[in-house]
Amino acid sequence: MLELEDIQQASKVLFSLFTRYGDTIIDLAVIKEFIEHYPDKEYLILCPRQMKPYVNELLSNIECIALNKRNLFDMLKINRKLKKWQPDIGFNPWSNGLDSCYFLTYCKKFLCYKDFDRPEIINHYQVVRKYLQLPEQDWSINKPTLKGDYQQILICPQSTSFDRSIPNIKIDELIADYNDKYNHPKITIASMDKMHFRDAHNQFIFSKSAKSSQQFINLVKRSDMVVCSDSGPLHIASALHKDIMAFFIITEPKIVVNYDSNIKFIKI
Repeated sequence: MLELEDIQQASKVLFSLFTRYGDTIIDLAVIKEFIEHYPDKEYLILCPRQMKPYVNELLSNIECIALNKRNLFDMLKINRKLKKWQPDIGFNPWSNGLDSCYFLTYCKKFLCYKDFDRPEIINHYQVVRKYLQLPEQDWSINKPTLKGDYQQILICPQSTSFDRSIPNIKIDELIADYNDKYNHPKITIASMDKMHFRDAHNQFIFSKSAKSSQQFINLVKRSDMVVCSDSGPLHIASALHKDIMAFFIITEPKIVVNYDSNIKFIKI
């Protein structure tokens, strides 16, 4: 068991982040709080290659090693690194697999997320805070007033769950509304599924690569507003402090968004 005293006394902290896209962004937001809470420790983050650009963007001063767990040479390199570095404590938030827990076994003390006793219903960011033994935050929804003019709009309709994705008919309604309201802004639709694309608008196809991740980060940063479902792009847009219109179908916003978020929520 990892006690609060172990965390306070540790000099080297390892984070093994091998989980879903949205959960990884949630992890990074709370790890940033952890580092601000314990600024004098040495940190190392392990993650897949496609997630490294997000680590670099949100935690630019923290060492991050990207690897493929199925690549023998990657595994040999990281094994040597961890044996030499000798981390004091380790965490793998939102990672339930034994593969991410494996790296924590190089730490003197660790708590695998799969062994963490968490409440069934709790905000996803609060789960990570509880796991990392950080103070909980008072949760609230800010209802921002969207600007009167947006010239670059990014629409991310797809979620890993079909039931949480923005329906195609709603995408057409949104485009028509934005064309009328903002005088035909530049609209980009980002998805892995081509069914969401429209010929008259720019397209971004997600892929599992570091290059694609960096391109998407750049796209979000260039956008004036991000329109999205309950999905990973919601969390990266929130972390980058963009104006967000988020559509929720089956999920309650208070379960998945960060405290004090500036997001306009729409239930459909």
